Amino acid sequence: MKKIYLVDYDSCNLRFCGRQCIKKCPIVISNEKNKSHIKKQEVPIWVQKSTNQIKIKEERCLKCGICANVCPTKAIYVKNILEEPINLIPTHKYHERVQKESFRLYNLPTLVSGKVTGLCGPNGIGKTTVLNIISGNLKPNFGNINLEENKISWQDIIPKIRETEMRNHFTLLSQNDRKIAYKQQVLRILFEKYKDICVSDVLNSENEVSEQFFKKIKNYLDIEAISDRYLEECSGGELQRFSIASVLIKEADIYIIDEPCTFLDVQKRIKLAQLFQDRSKGFDKERPCPILVVEHDLAILDYISDIIQLFYGVPHKFGIISNPMTTKKGINAYLDGYLKSENIEFREIKYGFRRSTTGRTWSNAKIFAEYENISKTFESFHLEVNSGVIYSSEILGIVGENGCGKSTFAKILAGKLKPDNNSKFKGINAIVSYKPQYITQDTSNSVKDFIIEYSQNYNFSEEIMRILYRPLGVNKLFNESISELSGGELQRVYICACLAKKADLYILDEPSAYLDIEERIHIGQIIRTITKRNNAVSICIEHDIQIADALIDRLLLFSGKPGIYGKTLGPLLKKEGMNKFLKSIDVSFRRDPKNGRARLNKKGSQLDKNQQASGELWGIHN
Repeated sequence: MKKIYLVDYDSCNLRFCGRQCIKKCPIVISNEKNKSHIKKQEVPIWVQKSTNQIKIKEERCLKCGICANVCPTKAIYVKNILEEPINLIPTHKYHERVQKESFRLYNLPTLVSGKVTGLCGPNGIGKTTVLNIISGNLKPNFGNINLEENKISWQDIIPKIRETEMRNHFTLLSQNDRKIAYKQQVLRILFEKYKDICVSDVLNSENEVSEQFFKKIKNYLDIEAISDRYLEECSGGELQRFSIASVLIKEADIYIIDEPCTFLDVQKRIKLAQLFQDRSKGFDKERPCPILVVEHDLAILDYISDIIQLFYGVPHKFGIISNPMTTKKGINAYLDGYLKSENIEFREIKYGFRRSTTGRTWSNAKIFAEYENISKTFESFHLEVNSGVIYSSEILGIVGENGCGKSTFAKILAGKLKPDNNSKFKGINAIVSYKPQYITQDTSNSVKDFIIEYSQNYNFSEEIMRILYRPLGVNKLFNESISELSGGELQRVYICACLAKKADLYILDEPSAYLDIEERIHIGQIIRTITKRNNAVSICIEHDIQIADALIDRLLLFSGKPGIYGKTLGPLLKKEGMNKFLKSIDVSFRRDPKNGRARLNKKGSQLDKNQQASGELWGIHN
């Protein structure tokens, strides 16, 4: 860590403070005590006459902290800057891009047989790079960017690996004696690989696990519902379920899973966690093995993992992998931005969660809109939505299993889809801004032009930059082409375009998809800020239970038989809605007393039994 001393000029008052920061500086005092013939040292702190402001020159400063301590208005403060390690050789370094510095990765994760290791960190910090290295798809160059990858030999790599288990892994990999099952983040590659082959044919032909585990995989991931489909006919969630199933049916030494929860509902995420735990410990006839998982849903990452390793650094510049930690300590350290065991602060901001609008009854709240019963019939699916009330300035959360009509309801409210002719719903008399679940890149516009066209808003004032664009880093993408953005960048741009519109009702379908943990937290804060600022209403479809818990005021539950029919319950008060929702998926969660984050209880644990018996499934502190 590098310390630098900064001045808050809004707090600095030279007229009344007596300039104690200068007077008490050890170098200033030393210069005053020295005799005239002794050369004086350059002072690190002085008043610049042209501006009448305190100036601190970092390279002259002793970093003693006296100036900050004696400042009566606390105008001088310390900022810790994370520095790239100079005494470590990077595990891998990418070639420099045009006018951009190359990315460097330091360290590798630990492989522990019978354990699920969760990898946690922001986007652009090297997680996918690590998975590609572990899988053998990328050979690490240990900082030698002049060496072409096809010329890197395993004999050069293996002696440079410090950790015994990882060195054994690469030795076996070099001998073609280690089988890797790898679920990659990008799913489009599956279309070409399995073109014109239906889901059941692929899984039946490639299955290598016991019949009992194969049945459990198909049951937990609801494969029967898509068994006769070709991949190009599958939705994003269905494609994700197939991708995970196609990996878990392989008999492998290591399983590598990159972002498995995107587009999956809470029920599927929990069952997925159970499948990973079963496979790592050796379900039925399978032998124990290590599993590496990258996931941004904190509640699921906590539930799924036995070990946590953090990625920190500067995104797109360098990333460092921490030592292994227990799940609780690891996730709390990530939220704190501080690794106690390594004495490293990698983020100044600490993140925490709290219940929003706890105890509000809404009995005297102003009504924004009332909607009558809504029905919508497709060829093989029917949706029935009970009448309900939406209150002014609220954030209404929509949760439920995939395929039960949540997105259909959102499209009807947004005017993108017409209900059945016999529906009493006549629409909502309001200006609506809508972010769909599936977003596209079929435009050559720049990001800024796309936002203007989408939102019909030319406001890029300092205020809107501060509350909307900068927290998500979209201001840095203004000149980029929409067609060149990554999935996470595209999602952030669509959210900003939706919220930039001057609307009465904002509808966001799965806003946290593709985003990392910090971005998800920012999204929740931004939605609430924009809703309050515009005196508007927001409706959010969300599968990340932590973000939903932190964001929403009330809850609308969707249930039914996925792909066949859907129905609604509510809107309900938050406490009642969360308890009913958690009961429907047969889970309970407590809160971490340190930061208030949701922690799913292990099924059948004493905490789970106690909460199930009391009916309080939502958020007991423990």
